[in-house]
Amino acid sequence: MAGKNSIGWFEIHVNDFDSAIKFYGGLFSWEFKQSQSTGSSYWNIFPGEGSIGGGFMKKSKPEQEGSAVVIYIEVDNIEETLKRAAELGGKIHTQKTMINENAGSFGLFNDPDGNLIGLWSKN
Repeated sequence: MAGKNSIGWFEIHVNDFDSAIKFYGGLFSWEFKQSQSTGSSYWNIFPGEGSIGGGFMKKSKPEQEGSAVVIYIEVDNIEETLKRAAELGGKIHTQKTMINENAGSFGLFNDPDGNLIGLWSKN
């Protein structure tokens, strides 16, 4: 976990673990490992060195869409990442948008389970 006042973990609630692993693994090259907790239906997410960890949790209601929290993932090229997200079954929500000259740009997409995910880039 990260230090005080920094984001230390994230969870993405999904309907289907295999589909989520294929989507996020294909989009960001993340690695995954099923939790060994007794009775747990949870997958740990390993985004890579220097990043916080997270997990996939089964949605309590399969028809539940979206999420109350949006995480932003730093990428080199927002347009290409949005395109790849759509190719993998996601839906572009907001094309690359400049925040301001100092803050960079963002874009948003919905994953196949309807979760809203943010992308951020310095340019």
